[in-house]
Amino acid sequence: MPEQSAKKKINFHDQGQTAQELQAVDAVITSFVMAAKNYAMYPESHATCQNSLQTVKSRIDAFIENYGDFKFDVEKDRLFFQSETVQHDDPKTGELAFPLFRDGIQWLEFKQGLELWEISGFFKIYNDYKRLQEEAEGDLVTALWEMDFPHLQYAAMDVLWKAETLTDFSTFKVKDRETPDAAMQEQADDDQQDVADTEDAADAGAGMALSTMDRTIWQLTPEESRILKQMVAEEEQQSGTQDVFDALEIVLRTQSQPEDYSIILEFIKEEFKNALAQGNFQIALDFLESLQKTYHSCKIEKPWARPLLGRFLIYISGTQVLGVLKQVLPTFDKQHTDRIKVFRRLFLRFPPAAITALAPLLLEKLSMPVERQLMEIIGSLALKDIHPLEQLLDRPEEALVKKLVFILGHIKGEKTEQILLEITHHESGRVRLEALKALTRRDENMTKKLFPFIDDPVLPIRRMMWKYLEKHEDPETGNLIRNYLDHKKIRREDDEQILNCYKTLVRCDSRCFVPFLRESLISQGLNFSFGRSLRRRGAALALLELDTEEAQEVLEQASKSLFPSVRSAYRKALKVHK
Repeated sequence: MPEQSAKKKINFHDQGQTAQELQAVDAVITSFVMAAKNYAMYPESHATCQNSLQTVKSRIDAFIENYGDFKFDVEKDRLFFQSETVQHDDPKTGELAFPLFRDGIQWLEFKQGLELWEISGFFKIYNDYKRLQEEAEGDLVTALWEMDFPHLQYAAMDVLWKAETLTDFSTFKVKDRETPDAAMQEQADDDQQDVADTEDAADAGAGMALSTMDRTIWQLTPEESRILKQMVAEEEQQSGTQDVFDALEIVLRTQSQPEDYSIILEFIKEEFKNALAQGNFQIALDFLESLQKTYHSCKIEKPWARPLLGRFLIYISGTQVLGVLKQVLPTFDKQHTDRIKVFRRLFLRFPPAAITALAPLLLEKLSMPVERQLMEIIGSLALKDIHPLEQLLDRPEEALVKKLVFILGHIKGEKTEQILLEITHHESGRVRLEALKALTRRDENMTKKLFPFIDDPVLPIRRMMWKYLEKHEDPETGNLIRNYLDHKKIRREDDEQILNCYKTLVRCDSRCFVPFLRESLISQGLNFSFGRSLRRRGAALALLELDTEEAQEVLEQASKSLFPSVRSAYRKALKVHK
């Protein structure tokens, strides 16, 4: 998108180096606005979008080279650079600052060494969360924290108390009710978006049709000739592999001695591994289906063969065979839809022990369709036996454990719930967050079990827990909060946490907790500690929000109290409430 009328320009009053620096800031912010708009209008792969991201990078690089790391502060409708307003949002669109401010971002800093993928990731997150959605999971801060960009730093704060005053109703969109999903629809949605983006890009060139059809259209280009020869070679290779499997299968059926049977199976192990290494999944599938039929049929004719075939299946499920997929799967993308489908059918026939070898493949750089199918395969195998997946949760790779927890979250049952509850104590905040997401999606009310996580050191976890508690505003939740307030030793950094407690408490059962709020606001007027002052302010805010006759009576008493501390708490709360 052309860079015109993007934002209100800076009025440069300073001279010399300061004015030049502000001009460089203006250039960066202008490129930010354009990139945000283009990212919303075009697929990420579109040339316009890519050019915008490249412009952002080049301007940030230029700024950092001359002035050091680029940092700006965020307010409700504007951005500041060293106390100078450098971006003022359009009141109708809230085009840049407001979504950041709404989700609690206080400042952003782009540091030396910033890479293009980090910029692209930032704008993807911004585009995903710039519009409020009723049932949105997570927020912009959580998404930034999960990505953990190495050259992008930020500060964030809890914003739940003022969430209502920040709501911009013009940004809400009506959405259809989401249907439940038995096969991890969250991962499928990403792939469907990729397909839609590809189709949009294709539509952009639909008007460029050939006006005439000449004979050259039927001639193969050198690249097409190369691809055709490769396809022929692959077909010949597959035919050879198929012949080998056919011969070994015939020989296997004719064997009547366990020793000979075992020797043939040893040959088959290597051929099966080679078939996987070449990506010949259809051949491997055909053979495995035939072998499993043999397993069932030899129960009477060759009962001694069943243990041998069972050990063979366990062997080919191990890393010594499935390890070859590490080189194969990263080469598949959306263009290999049929082969990916066969891959799924093949590995759904494997025993659950294959999870041990398949799961580490999630650490490879896989296309979205392949990763989705691999996760669904692991989930389907875990339905038969959860233990192989459970054992992998002790692996040191955070990225792998997080994906396994996501899979686990889509498997119902008491056992999986127990495992997820144990994972909520994992040392990694990102893993804990994934486990808590899975637990809060369950039909069961998990308030009592998950309540302690309102004190988790990770901000996105605390935010998620408060959103969850707001969905279960009942007397049980209210009692949990009241008990928490009764025993909480308040520190100065707990101010937002305590205010959130009072906000949620008053919505749980107003009639039940008004006496408690009265006690918090009016009693101990001579206690001037920070903790007591914060409790008074929280109680006053809660009573103002309640706005009942009983609440008004308590506030009236507070406004006329003999104690300055009580009157002050009332005035401060009234100022914030207005």
